[in-house]
Amino acid sequence: MQIKLNGKLIDTESKNVLELLQEYKIETKSVAVAINLEVIKQAQWDSCLLKENDVVECLTFMGGG
Repeated sequence: MQIKLNGKLIDTESKNVLELLQEYKIETKSVAVAINLEVIKQAQWDSCLLKENDVVECLTFMGGG
């Protein structure tokens, strides 16, 4: 299926958010995920199914100073 991940069109076989994060080696401890502008809670990542043409944004939190 084709989705947009952080602004780029990609093809993926991932069925849910957690699989997608693992496929693209995105660290799950400090990331927020939104699908079609709706924030998905971490507890729902394995049950939130992806659909063709979804727009997924992964935001990583970074410390600084």
